[in-house]
Amino acid sequence: MTSYMPSGDGRSQHPSRPSRWGALLLLVACLLLAACTRTALYSDLDEQQANELMAALMGAGIAADKAQTTLQSGTGWEVRVGKNDFPRAMQVLAANRLPRQRYVSMCETFKKEGFASSSIEEHARYQCSLQQELAHTLSGIPGVAEARVHVALAERDQLGNETSDSSAAVTIYEQPGANVRDRETDIKVMVKDSIEGLDDPNKVTVKFYTLGAPQASRGNAPEMTIAGFSPMVLGIAAGVLALLALLFTVIGRMRARSAQAASAQGASGRVWNG
Repeated sequence: MTSYMPSGDGRSQHPSRPSRWGALLLLVACLLLAACTRTALYSDLDEQQANELMAALMGAGIAADKAQTTLQSGTGWEVRVGKNDFPRAMQVLAANRLPRQRYVSMCETFKKEGFASSSIEEHARYQCSLQQELAHTLSGIPGVAEARVHVALAERDQLGNETSDSSAAVTIYEQPGANVRDRETDIKVMVKDSIEGLDDPNKVTVKFYTLGAPQASRGNAPEMTIAGFSPMVLGIAAGVLALLALLFTVIGRMRARSAQAASAQGASGRVWNG
């Protein structure tokens, strides 16, 4: 007959409280370490500039994130990367001429203010509106990613006679694989018919540019570093590792206590049978 003997020390097989606090402190330390591995490239950016930087960095295989900041000049955006990626990130941005300079359009310069406007302001606003309307129309052509139009309107003397002819310059950014260049004549005729005083399509110049970033070869693939990952990813990974370590510790203790209990039961059985 074999009698039941409790485990040697009688304590619960649950993990001790110090072990739980140690795992929690380890997780917090990993999160703080991950948060300190990021550094800002630029801080005083608008959202479009921040998105352009993000696209260029992610296209080069550099993990980056953006965050909204409050500055003395107002609210802006900052783009951050891992400290180990900082030198290469600056090289990528310099090669792409980023961040782009902020420009003030003619519409903003001659914005309507007050009740009266000079003839120069009215002329500038009309010219700016015409350019934007033409660019919007050209951007609707299939295959056109973006269009820019610059119009030089005919000047008139005090008697109303034209002293120069109107002209226009069009820049088309076409999508990869599109054949917008085949429609150059149609674009010139459309622009000519939309501008007063422009009767010759040869006074409309059209330039085409194809968008698209070169693909990096496998031999030049960017090296992945721990600092290149976002703090959230590093925090999750650290938490998983901490939980796995705690789980293995608990399983080891349970196995050791089970072996001790089995050994104690075997010894008691031998004494009872003896």
